[in-house]
Amino acid sequence: MSLPLRVMLIVASVLTGFYIRRKLQKSQMQIADVVFWMLFGMVLIFMSIFPDAVIWLTELIGVQSPVNFVFLVVIFLVIVRCFSLSVKVSLLEAKLQQLVEDTAVSKTLAEEKTAGGSSAETGAE
Repeated sequence: MSLPLRVMLIVASVLTGFYIRRKLQKSQMQIADVVFWMLFGMVLIFMSIFPDAVIWLTELIGVQSPVNFVFLVVIFLVIVRCFSLSVKVSLLEAKLQQLVEDTAVSKTLAEEKTAGGSSAETGAE
């Protein structure tokens, strides 16, 4: 793995770490997201500090070059994260739909109760 790539991975990881830390301090990210991105940064730093491990894994898996292996790992981790976010969004959409239905039913019942109470009072006079 070339030195410029290793330096770029370290710089990108450190900058990402600072950015994530700032977002966490402003309460703009959840802890689970912070943990993922910090681990992601650590993986990149690990790959840049220990290129022999990357070369060994490259040969073990049969990838043509260490750079391709780095890209493969990054793409795989981003796809995993994208999938987990898709699952989270689906769950949130289901919860939102349930909340909308519950709110509509509650509102309808409250309106019927109010309308029923008013007509009962008018009929009693």
